[in-house]
Amino acid sequence: MIVNPLHLLLGSVALAGASPSPIARETMEEAALNAKTLVHDVSIGTMSSVFSSESPNAGHPFAIMEYHAPCHPSSSLTFSLMPISLSTHNILQDKHHRATYTVSMPYDNARSAMSRARVSLIGNITVLDYDEIPWKERERLRSCYHRYHPDAWWTPMRRQRQPHESFWARLDIQDIYYVGGFGDTHYIGHIPVDMYAAAGENSSPSMVIQV
Repeated sequence: MIVNPLHLLLGSVALAGASPSPIARETMEEAALNAKTLVHDVSIGTMSSVFSSESPNAGHPFAIMEYHAPCHPSSSLTFSLMPISLSTHNILQDKHHRATYTVSMPYDNARSAMSRARVSLIGNITVLDYDEIPWKERERLRSCYHRYHPDAWWTPMRRQRQPHESFWARLDIQDIYYVGGFGDTHYIGHIPVDMYAAAGENSSPSMVIQV
């Protein structure tokens, strides 16, 4: 997991010369950048799916930890999924491959975990056929993913044939819901996907308000 400590230790407002009091409330534009920075810095999240109608738990949600990496063009995310995984099974059973992925800021030394930023990315999973991915793109995905998860020895090396063999997948985002922390100083609500995708593209990402 790649975490830039500067992003976790910034003060209430990271604008040079800004007065620390009163604290300016996080805007939607700032929230878009903060959410994107969070997803890039914290590469472990929670994948949520729904049990299919064939399951004894039909209709119930299911959520479990997953790895991700920002190796596809913004705003999509990259995954190395295994069919043996229950969440993967649920997603593939849904004809639209719907899923929600949540990333939360670590809360070590925070006054409250509820004061830390978290974002839910709502969308669809696209399974990438290994044989149809150009060789250079395969190598790029593998190299990028391993920068975030050097322990991920299970990344695809061929077209998936066994339940314990992984395949590349991409989460394409349709909606974003962000909670920056407590509502008196942080943005809480939906963020337009195009605003999120464009955030920080012309500058180095950095959080602009304490989360």
